[in-house]
Amino acid sequence: MNAPRAWTEMNQRWLAARLAALKARLQARLDGAAGEAEVEAAAEAEAAEAADVGFVPALELCSRCFGLSGFERELLLLAAGVEIDDGLRALRDDRLGGQLTFASALGLLALPHWSAIGPAAPLRHWRLVQWAVGQPAPHAALTVDERVLLFLTGLPAIDARLDGLLSLADRAPAADAPAAERIAALLARGDGVPAILVDGQAGAAARRDSAVAAAHRCKVQALLIAVEDLPGAPAERAETARLVDREAALAEAVVVLWSRLDDRHEAAAAFIDELRCPLVVAGGVERSRLRDGRRAFETVAVGRARAGASPEAAQRVPPAALDEALQQFHVAPCIVDECLARVPAQDPRDPQAPGRALWQALREAARGGLEALAQRIDTETSFDDLVLPAAQSAQLREIAAQLRHRHTVYETWQFARRGTRGLGIAALFAGESGTGKTMAAEAIANACRLDLFRIDLAATVSKYIGETEKNLKRLFDAAEASGAVLLFDEADALFGKRSEVKDSHDRYANIEVAYLLQRIESYRGLAVLTSNMKSALDRAFLRRIRFVVQFPFPDEAARAELWRRQFPAAAPLQGIDCAALAAMPLAGGNLRSIAVNAAFSAAAASGPITQRLVVDAARAEFAKLERAPIAVPGGGR
Repeated sequence: MNAPRAWTEMNQRWLAARLAALKARLQARLDGAAGEAEVEAAAEAEAAEAADVGFVPALELCSRCFGLSGFERELLLLAAGVEIDDGLRALRDDRLGGQLTFASALGLLALPHWSAIGPAAPLRHWRLVQWAVGQPAPHAALTVDERVLLFLTGLPAIDARLDGLLSLADRAPAADAPAAERIAALLARGDGVPAILVDGQAGAAARRDSAVAAAHRCKVQALLIAVEDLPGAPAERAETARLVDREAALAEAVVVLWSRLDDRHEAAAAFIDELRCPLVVAGGVERSRLRDGRRAFETVAVGRARAGASPEAAQRVPPAALDEALQQFHVAPCIVDECLARVPAQDPRDPQAPGRALWQALREAARGGLEALAQRIDTETSFDDLVLPAAQSAQLREIAAQLRHRHTVYETWQFARRGTRGLGIAALFAGESGTGKTMAAEAIANACRLDLFRIDLAATVSKYIGETEKNLKRLFDAAEASGAVLLFDEADALFGKRSEVKDSHDRYANIEVAYLLQRIESYRGLAVLTSNMKSALDRAFLRRIRFVVQFPFPDEAARAELWRRQFPAAAPLQGIDCAALAAMPLAGGNLRSIAVNAAFSAAAASGPITQRLVVDAARAEFAKLERAPIAVPGGGR
């Protein structure tokens, strides 16, 4: 894309000389004057002189790239000349009736042939020149394509029609070195147009980076296209593929097709079938669709990072801490190296600090595209913040323990060899709103130092057949790299009972439920379902749920403890009687709302939080719930 300055200057001098020679020759032919042969001979001598120093002009590169005949080459030069050379523009206006046409070029240029105007001929197929719409091609005004004109003049550019679709990877990223070497070897093999599938367990970004690094090793440009940006209409997709092919040819580049969310798109396979350029597919299409396509693909696998993948590991992080982090977070070795580079040196006063820093860095790196699909919840909630009976507290701690030790049981003790079914940890938190179900999920995630993502059911469930499964697939695939805790709030809306099949909508609704059963069983992290109506859940789900935790409505003693925890130490309190407030039969979520509203009332009055302000806020909460308030001592009227 960015040619050396010396080549650009030489190319522009050469182009100016060629245009001057072409102008003189055409002037001589139009005037019927002698000396046309001498002018042509002088131009050829100049070109030969340039070739002696190894210089190849852009016009010659374009001619070789697209297989232009001598006549097509001269026609392209003439079309470019009338755009940038005043003398040729005047010649067109004065002698050719104000426009250049194919018919006029036939009478002006050497070795003319009508096949140059055919739809499959290079000039038209590759959109090197354009004909005005509304007239027969031989007599329509002919102009050079803007991107081609910029190329002929040596100016760096990308076709404006590909803005938002195609981007240039102008630097080599950190990547899986063995995979990049194998891809580079295939790109440089020279036995046809390369077509390579980058596969394996690494994430989409890691596979893309390996492809880009390989292109830089081969000293060729890498043009990135995300499958999410591909047009859906077949005609638009075919035209886009042709422009991408042309861009790759002009830039001597390889196209890298990938998916931001490691998703699969039907349009990707059809787009690949249209392409002719060197291509690396780093995601976005099913492997079976590539096997059935027009091109034969070589496969290169990029694996997940393994312990000892970087020589820096032993120096920066204790081996046990590195192993623990790599068991949890599945990212490419290049990402591990980047995270290790940010880890501080070991401090004798805190030997665990490097391990904690690496864990946090990998935790952030492994989020990938999950944040685009779900809401990440950041809190500092711990088990000590929960007010629950002993049995429920023990269940929550058991869930956290299984989440922490699943690698030991499944991998070290080889329980996973019996099959992947039933390896996922699923928990159902049932109970009324405000009883602490979401807080419990937060506490488990924090205890295991994992991210917690709340699933937006409105964005997941679609009325269109098959879309819900696609959304769920994207969600679970993105979550696999981090093993994050997934929180399906109000899960009965998504995990409801399967119905009797009466029409096609019932059939596809049941398919959605079945798909969810499979993904929850195989997901290596924790999936938490919360529901106010346990009875509304499908029994097939309940059979596959490892833990069912019933969150009881808090009794008066529990409510008193909850009230004591609502007010931070910095909050100015005056006369708050938690035992009296506990007489109000409200859940913890309601108590939180009351405490916050009372605090705002106190701040507005520039005074402390009093019992009366709390009771007033409680009356508003009861009104919101459409329930009669309970009289509380100290609350005034």
